[in-house]
Amino acid sequence: MKKYLLSLLLLISSSGYVLQAQDIPLFSQKLTNSFVFNPAIAGHTYGSMTYSYKQNYSKVEGSPTNHFLSLHTPIANHRFGVGASIYQEDVTFLRNTYASGAFAYHLAFNKLSILSMGVSAEFNSIGTNGTPNFSSTGDQALNDLQAGRSNNFDFSFGLHYQNRFLKIGAAANRLSAGWIDKTSSLSYYYSGFAQGLIPIRGGEDLLEPYVAYQKLSEVNNTLSAGLYYTFDNKITAGAAMRSGQVLNASLAFRISKYVLLGYSREMITGNIGGFVGAANEFTLRYDFNDQSYKERFRADYKSALSYRRKTLSGPIGKVGSRSPKQIQRNQKKLAPYSPNKRYQNTKKLSVKTSSSKKNFSTKKRQKSNYKRKSKKLKKK
Repeated sequence: MKKYLLSLLLLISSSGYVLQAQDIPLFSQKLTNSFVFNPAIAGHTYGSMTYSYKQNYSKVEGSPTNHFLSLHTPIANHRFGVGASIYQEDVTFLRNTYASGAFAYHLAFNKLSILSMGVSAEFNSIGTNGTPNFSSTGDQALNDLQAGRSNNFDFSFGLHYQNRFLKIGAAANRLSAGWIDKTSSLSYYYSGFAQGLIPIRGGEDLLEPYVAYQKLSEVNNTLSAGLYYTFDNKITAGAAMRSGQVLNASLAFRISKYVLLGYSREMITGNIGGFVGAANEFTLRYDFNDQSYKERFRADYKSALSYRRKTLSGPIGKVGSRSPKQIQRNQKKLAPYSPNKRYQNTKKLSVKTSSSKKNFSTKKRQKSNYKRKSKKLKKK
């Protein structure tokens, strides 16, 4: 039975990689850097470096294995972002190597609202991994791969927007294969996603529902939906369901301020799932800055409260005073520019009669009487 399944996988892999070129990496987008699908995410927030390893079909000998390494970071005060990734997959005697570089422009409206646009260039090389255990095949494409590797170049474009409560993005990948070079062995595809950011417990935790769509070929449309929960920016757990009865469960733990370790298990819930087994994915991610959503949400919330406090405690546009003396000093400075100048000017409101009266003093009265008496005595 395993030999039959392995032959079946070989047939699917051969037709997928050589004839239809379905060499699109399908890693967990929650734990890895997903700018491999959308170049606009390169340099978004504070950047990270990620390594992932995935073993497919655990019950099948010689099943596909994947290695993925990516790096992205913001530059020029977070106005631009750059990223690079390399991906390798071995399927029996075939080896697919993928490398890409991405550049993105980020337009920040505030700390949590950013519009991004990005482009990427891709190099893809497909060849044999060692020597096949057969001399010739009836497939001309496989015979060509034995003679040398098939190399292709392409480019992609993507858009991404994020605010305090939502992420949304769309990308058109491998545009040259779809519009320019129709003979390319690569296949163009489109992808899009929407993800909610729901703060829980005053921003301490985060709930993330999401839905994603990928058009991988003319006949392959993939729809997935999932829900993830992050507790105190330390533990992330969730699950997603993908077309084809594929269930994915993920668990990640932040072992230090900058390092995240994650594990994902993907299972086919149909009848074939019990024969081929599950796919296991291990992810190690290093974040360049600990500026998480939790901290950014807190900072934005505090700035909003501070702004309200300032506008309520003092004149509009001025910093609120900390003491009564500062209040009086600021009011005197701003009084000439106020539309209610007549009512804020204390000189105009003052009563002349009250200010012209002299305060009664016993000592002064006694002193004046003493002078008067002394003058009278001198005259006598």
